Amino acid sequence: MKRLTGLVLTLCVLLAAAGCSGDTEIITDSTSEASSQTTSAATAESSSKTEATVQTAESTTTTNTMSENPNDDVPVEKEVQILELNERTTFEYRWSEDTAMPLVECECTSVILGGEDADRFPALAAVLMDAADAEESSLKDEYEMFSEAVDEMIGMGMELQAPLVSKFDAQVRRADSIVLSVLTDCHYDNGMNGGHRSFWASNYDTQTGEELHLPDIVTDMDAFTQAVEDRLFGTVGKDVFYNDGIIKEYFEMYGADGTHWTIDYNGVTMYFDEGEIADIGIGGMDVTVTFAEHPELFNEKYMAVSDDYIVSLPMKYMFYTDLDGDGSCEELIIYDRYDEDNNASVDICTADNSYSESFMAYSCEPYYIKTADSKHYLYLFTELETQMYLYVYNISGGAISKVGEANVTPYYNDGVSTVPTDPDRMHFDIFGDGAGGGVSEGNDIFAVGADGMPAHG
Repeated sequence: MKRLTGLVLTLCVLLAAAGCSGDTEIITDSTSEASSQTTSAATAESSSKTEATVQTAESTTTTNTMSENPNDDVPVEKEVQILELNERTTFEYRWSEDTAMPLVECECTSVILGGEDADRFPALAAVLMDAADAEESSLKDEYEMFSEAVDEMIGMGMELQAPLVSKFDAQVRRADSIVLSVLTDCHYDNGMNGGHRSFWASNYDTQTGEELHLPDIVTDMDAFTQAVEDRLFGTVGKDVFYNDGIIKEYFEMYGADGTHWTIDYNGVTMYFDEGEIADIGIGGMDVTVTFAEHPELFNEKYMAVSDDYIVSLPMKYMFYTDLDGDGSCEELIIYDRYDEDNNASVDICTADNSYSESFMAYSCEPYYIKTADSKHYLYLFTELETQMYLYVYNISGGAISKVGEANVTPYYNDGVSTVPTDPDRMHFDIFGDGAGGGVSEGNDIFAVGADGMPAHG
């Protein structure tokens, strides 16, 4: 329902702008992402058991344990296990032969349980199934509304400068036998003003399938609010915010909500859209309050995590993690830029270093990887038509160096692909070089090797 409300508002903007025109602006940095309103979307999704068998290996077991059980009806999970996840993509597309350009592009990706985990956690599987069905239905309704808006605009003599776009990209922030946390990166573009971006999050108790709210995780909301304020004011500066009490006002209104925060492997991250708490032009913001720095603020159950994991990252938003092992978090951010000829440029930045690379691609998906021996890598999957490619970078300690390249991508079968979650079990398609590029030559299970490159498991 929240997402449909956002769609109605978007269509109102489209029709209200029917008498206006303008060129689409290519967004090239984090401060130019327009995000004037929050667009909500139910994004965590599931599939049938047939789809859920894309990846069949058992989850990796780690040695961290939980010391308490808040719900006596649910067995205590003795060992934290990384979940096997798949991703389902729904896509609707309208092309104009007259203008030789797309008119409407609607796409959403949905996270679903894979392998044996669909049976191990039936309550969560059922919740994700319902969300998946709702999301797919919503996207089809959205496509019809956008198509009607296009017809009306064309009927009024307007010339579309760019397609009407709606994209919802589900990104896994944590996936274990305690918590499933999914961030959805939402982008709307009415073809005229460069579009706007917002985030929606879904957080679930893996054992029960119930949605989590901040007070389930945080033991002292007032102290947590103060920690968020201190971090934001300290890193961004107080002058850019609407007033000195804006953070406290935000939590008074939304503190129990489950929509704009994720529980990560190292803490809780809050996401603020552009214009939500600070001046337009500052850009969206995110801030992580970590378990290591504030253990007193969190329910002990949720601080038990695996020693190694994989996290999907949103472009142009900060990710905080301890890259050098000193107990405090460092910054990691990735910027991507594209031109009309599919020339892509990517900048990888930490607090003290940056690295740039250019290649041919029309999309890039970054994944942060932490290994059991405390090494840190960035996997960057790129796509250009049928050609898939992986670029690997070592970011341990905050330094950045390229490790290598590989013709692999997450395994895909009939609209469902695997989601990298476990450094020891990554199910990849293998693509050929040269003339064989773009054609899968098979698939296999890989692990992050000693140098960071994927190695056959």
